[in-house]
Amino acid sequence: MLREQLRAQPKDSGSLQGHVSMKDLNCKNACQPGVTRKLKHATFLMTLALMAPIASAEISETLTYSDYEVAASNSGSLARALNNTSPIRHDGQTFHAYTTWRVSWNYRWAADANGDCRIIAVSTGLNTTIQLPRLVGGSAGQRERFQRYLTALNQHELGHHEIGRKAAREVDRQLQAMPAMADCQRLSSAANKLAYRIVNQLKDEERTYDLVTVHGRLQGARLDY
Repeated sequence: MLREQLRAQPKDSGSLQGHVSMKDLNCKNACQPGVTRKLKHATFLMTLALMAPIASAEISETLTYSDYEVAASNSGSLARALNNTSPIRHDGQTFHAYTTWRVSWNYRWAADANGDCRIIAVSTGLNTTIQLPRLVGGSAGQRERFQRYLTALNQHELGHHEIGRKAAREVDRQLQAMPAMADCQRLSSAANKLAYRIVNQLKDEERTYDLVTVHGRLQGARLDY
């Protein structure tokens, strides 16, 4: 169940910037493609840049964690404690972990003497946050079971992060490979559509990932009552 919002933000002339956010395990999605203005003139330096291939650069990436506290009693059920405490709820269901990844892209273009416009520089970033439970209290046996569960749960969430990395790589690669177009406005419009299409494809992959793994249960992320 994905909800999308589109919001445009004007940027400097000669560049485009966009952001795409994905929230997994009950996904919610916000997409913020940028709005561009036409390049008013071309320079000799820009013309030279059009003659050279775009230099590849590493994708900027961050991965951070947050947690929520789960209090356990020695005689109580860990699964019940998690279900009662988790803030991650969607469509009447409760989940124990939550991953948000955000792909951002920025590129610059230049027009040649004939007016054809081409991308000359691309930078792409990925920012991921994984939210997991943190156990407080409980018996030694409960803490051991919880740690095994947490390890498997984290592994499942890292799979969502990997899909985000794939999205960032594809956005970066395909923007760099875009052909020249008759004007810069057409180029920017096509670039937005391309990046958005890539994200849609990865949304489908995320749905499949959760279906195949049963939201991580088949990867060991399960607790018996």
